Amino acid sequence: MDIEKYRFQNQKKPKNKKIFKDLLILIIALIFLLYGIFMTFSQKKEIAVPKEAEIKKSPQKQIEATGGQKINPNEKVFNYTIKEGDIPADVFQEQANFDANDTLALIKSAEEVYDFSNLKIGQTLYCYFDKDQEKANKIEYDKNNETKIVAQKIEEGFRVEEKEINYEIFQEIATGEIENFFYLDAMEAGLSERTIIEVADVFSFDIDFMTEIQIGDKFSFIYEKRTRNGKGAPDGKVLAAKFFNKNENYYAYYYDNDGKGGHYDSEGRVLVRQFLRAPLSYSRITSGYTGARLHPITRKISAHYQIDYAAPTGTPVVASARGTVYSVGWEGGWGNMIRVRHDNSYTSHYGHLSAFAQGIRSGSRVDQGQLIGFVGSTGWSTGPHLDYGIKLNGSPVNPLALNLPKGEPLTEEKMPEFEELKNNYNQILDEFF
Repeated sequence: MDIEKYRFQNQKKPKNKKIFKDLLILIIALIFLLYGIFMTFSQKKEIAVPKEAEIKKSPQKQIEATGGQKINPNEKVFNYTIKEGDIPADVFQEQANFDANDTLALIKSAEEVYDFSNLKIGQTLYCYFDKDQEKANKIEYDKNNETKIVAQKIEEGFRVEEKEINYEIFQEIATGEIENFFYLDAMEAGLSERTIIEVADVFSFDIDFMTEIQIGDKFSFIYEKRTRNGKGAPDGKVLAAKFFNKNENYYAYYYDNDGKGGHYDSEGRVLVRQFLRAPLSYSRITSGYTGARLHPITRKISAHYQIDYAAPTGTPVVASARGTVYSVGWEGGWGNMIRVRHDNSYTSHYGHLSAFAQGIRSGSRVDQGQLIGFVGSTGWSTGPHLDYGIKLNGSPVNPLALNLPKGEPLTEEKMPEFEELKNNYNQILDEFF
């Protein structure tokens, strides 16, 4: 037996075992390392949610919130805004997954409430789906900013109703000072265009927002800020307003007088008067009320017992007072003309129109502020403008100098309630100026 060889072999075996053991430990460690890396990158990252103090707040002050619609957690809601060129059948198929029979059933069920074959551009359609259902079980269509058409699926067709839109309502305050012009400064104060127009309408009988607003005038408004299903929505009513103009403070308060809501002044008189200050939004007055004017077409001196308001072609023209249309059509040099008869022996006319509003014809009843036509340059005209005139008992009167009495006052029974409302709003409005 070779003793030296035996010894050598016995010395090699322990070394091989150690190498194998070290390699095995290295492999196991590598596996754990790779597993740890995999688990680290496969976990979802936590999204940091800002604390309440870190969320940017609106500069406007919220007073309180009311109303709102409860959201069903087992219901999915999708909304779609009607666009130009949309075909109702395609909209219902794509948004509510209705087939042709569903759409026909909807239109037939709704025919006495709303014509669903006539969807309006810009209006919103809401489709409600029960969990795991392919077809909408209910749809809501905004008829306007205040009412909606609700169609609920039943066994045979749909149950269709017109309802008020449920908003969550916050009362907010916006204040500002005129540095440029009212529209721009009001927008910077956070008001929407809808609310700005309403404010101008409220004060239109006391302030001409086109000609009388001055640098340094101030305003403070309390109005309804609304949301719907947690999303932004059109503003609601102007609840109270204060405007400083011509060294005087003007106030307005919204008051519900037995279901007939409207704005009243500090004395409890309704702010609406018989005639608007102007029947359109104009850029300037090109010809005033005068007994002697050089006519731009005939070049002769003649009386001009009306007001010429310059405005772009197509600018909406509204009825300045409630009344009955007694003449619509072409009148030679006047071009397209509308004449309206009002209460208390007044009449008004609107000349050089480019077109008449839909539905305006002789015998039509019109409300104050209702669209009746559009600015144009028809007849004897050198440029787009509205020729607007008023007569009393057949004799011309100056629309800009018309001294109309204030509106009807509230009854004695209503005044205590109105005074309480007024004082509560004044505590807020008077904080600012």
